[in-house]
Amino acid sequence: MKPNHAFFAAAMVSSFFLAPDDSQAAEWKTGMSSPEIAQIQQRLKERGFFTYPNATGYFGAITEEAVKAFQRAMHLPATGIVDDATYLKLQSAPASNDELAVGSHGAAVRDLQHRLKQLGYFRYPQITGYYGVVTADAVKQFQRANGLPATDRADRGTLERLKQKATSQPAESTDTLTIGSRGDGVRKLQQLLKQLGYFTYSDITGYYGVLTADAVRRFQRDYGLPATGAVDRQTAARLASAAKAKTTPPAPTKSERQAVRFSIGALGDDVKRIQTKLKELGYFDEGITGYYGAATADAVRRFQQAAKLPATGVVDGETYERLLGQAPAAKLDVIELVADAAELLGAPYVWGGETPEEGFDCSGFIFYLFQQQGVTVPRTVALMWNAGTSVSSPEVGDIVFFATTTNGPSHAGIYIGNGQFIHSGASTGVTTSRLDQPYWEQRYLGAKRLF
Repeated sequence: MKPNHAFFAAAMVSSFFLAPDDSQAAEWKTGMSSPEIAQIQQRLKERGFFTYPNATGYFGAITEEAVKAFQRAMHLPATGIVDDATYLKLQSAPASNDELAVGSHGAAVRDLQHRLKQLGYFRYPQITGYYGVVTADAVKQFQRANGLPATDRADRGTLERLKQKATSQPAESTDTLTIGSRGDGVRKLQQLLKQLGYFTYSDITGYYGVLTADAVRRFQRDYGLPATGAVDRQTAARLASAAKAKTTPPAPTKSERQAVRFSIGALGDDVKRIQTKLKELGYFDEGITGYYGAATADAVRRFQQAAKLPATGVVDGETYERLLGQAPAAKLDVIELVADAAELLGAPYVWGGETPEEGFDCSGFIFYLFQQQGVTVPRTVALMWNAGTSVSSPEVGDIVFFATTTNGPSHAGIYIGNGQFIHSGASTGVTTSRLDQPYWEQRYLGAKRLF
């Protein structure tokens, strides 16, 4: 009987590339070449694991790493070999049509940021819903830590792995304390930090300002926690256990039992410190006398208005910490400032807005970003102009001013280098523009430094 060469050829191929629903196991691994491997590569590509531009049909090191990453994401043994189980998962896993990348925004991004924050990768103070450079960097860190291709895009494989990791972690405490928190919880926190030697400020204020955040950050570093400066459930538990280990907590001082308070008529070095800081921030233009008079009270009132505190003109504990806690120029990280600004690209313009949730007007955008750095600046463009120090040519982090509706300053943005600035425009929302564009060049008033 004459042999059927076509039959034997087909049988030989099937011995190497059996379909997963046959009775024998199918395996594709390094060194093989076939159309089936090209299909596997295409499926891996659709699901965000195979990043090479083309499906080559050759099973090399890139394909092996993609298979391992897929197997890890699917909780399979990370062998790098496509066996029956891997092939079936690859067929059933949905394609990465909902990949998130820089520029994405909405509920999916908020969920991504929440999971990354829960795992300690997303350290921006707020969930913004916008996928900017800070989110991309957090995604890349997560991908590296979990054996995924570090693309900084949240593809299906990354989202699946993130969901699995976040689900296995305890949910983030809903009573997290961070900058802006106040009340008995903050007082207890400050007392614990003082007991452990981290909170060195003399008064327990009940307000969570930059001094408290710095103290928390130092504690977190010493105890191997993510140094976020915010107190989540893990940090709170570690604080409690560390404080419990102390045999005799220090007795509360008089200043802890009675909040600091300065008003008209007060004298002394503390008043000098208040006046010096007010002068440094552009609110006080008188001499440093150590006497709390009407001029000092007016300056305090203006600071309180800018800081959204009750404008009483009296320095209570919260005002004192907010005022004295303003970071000096050397501590302002302009790179972080610009990174935070980039994270908000695309946020809408809203008159009076100063949060990512509601949107920003031009000065609200600047006010919010400096506030994230622990620096309080005036809230309006005019006050910023008056408080700033003029510079002949702007550097990164300086404020650039424009006369758009009046002869004086009416619009402002943050200079980010290379002749560009980032700002919240009435018709664009948060965007970047160039100083040499005709519209802005004709209206440019100059640059000032607020830090």
